[in-house]
Amino acid sequence: MPEIFNLKRLYIAYLDCRKTKRNSESAVEFELNLENNLRELLVELQSRKYAPGRSVCFVVREPKPREVFAGGFRDRIVHHLLINELHSTGERIFISDSYACRKGKGTHRAVKKLKKFLRAGQAGRKPLYFLQLDVEGFFMNINKKILAELVNKLIKKQNKSERWKEEIRWLAEKVIFHDPTKNFKMNSPKEFFNLIPDRKSLFKQPTGKGLPIGNYSSQFFANLYLNELDHFVKRNLRCKMYLRYVDDFILLHCNPLTLKNWMKKIKYFTRKELNLKISDRKIRMQETQKGIDFLGYFVKPNYVLARRAVVARFKRKVKNYFSEKSKKEDIVFKSMVNSYFGHFSHANCRLLRKKYAVYLK
Repeated sequence: MPEIFNLKRLYIAYLDCRKTKRNSESAVEFELNLENNLRELLVELQSRKYAPGRSVCFVVREPKPREVFAGGFRDRIVHHLLINELHSTGERIFISDSYACRKGKGTHRAVKKLKKFLRAGQAGRKPLYFLQLDVEGFFMNINKKILAELVNKLIKKQNKSERWKEEIRWLAEKVIFHDPTKNFKMNSPKEFFNLIPDRKSLFKQPTGKGLPIGNYSSQFFANLYLNELDHFVKRNLRCKMYLRYVDDFILLHCNPLTLKNWMKKIKYFTRKELNLKISDRKIRMQETQKGIDFLGYFVKPNYVLARRAVVARFKRKVKNYFSEKSKKEDIVFKSMVNSYFGHFSHANCRLLRKKYAVYLK
């Protein structure tokens, strides 16, 4: 009797998937014949004949050009089915200061915690320094073999039957080793893809490397992959003030020489254990009083500002809207303004919000 591949679990995964993707073309098509489509997918999973279908590939141009591969609705259901089984154990081994794509976390919690660290440092007698690092081409450089081994390690931690472990291991490998560049529909003009550097494109990666940005499963796998780094920093380096959002992470200490020593060890660890490289271009190390550029904000001990580039992008969108105004765009425009105001509300941007509040009326 299958433990994971049953209609109840599959239907729960479908409901989870539907929360955010119900209006997509593949979702509407799937729901037109929901019961039969679910049963057909279930049979494929039970017989081990399931194979991921065609992805949609497109380019997001802001804030930076990114190549996105999004699986079809039925594949997204499978991703939810898989992560639903792994999520609880993953949460137990993830550190509390990993903030990306986790319930109760997010960018604003990460910035709030960073500000707390800075205030604690300000209360001390010695100046506090920070080291900010970033993994070069993170998603494109994830080694699928290493990831599969980490997932297998996670599976072994679960107090489940051998049948459950066999099913989840098979499904995880199906998702991890799938190459979306072999079967996709292009949803952006070809010239947009020319904006993507080779190091950030799945099309330019060797076999066995890279996860698609856009799949629900990739978010969890990214956290699991860098969880090894988190524990290295906390346990081996014994860094008390550390936080990470995806591959952007910060360490704080009162001695800059300690931070330099930690950086060398982190570079070695990520290269040897995870087959990743720390980006030399994005290394930042200085006194915290000068402020930290992090997740769209500029953070100092006593205040937080929205990053200049974010404010400039917002003003440009407002200007463009009024130069190309169309009544059909009013709702979209207000939604955009609301989104930016949500970002600004977590910073000391009272005057900026007051100036542009008229566009919400």
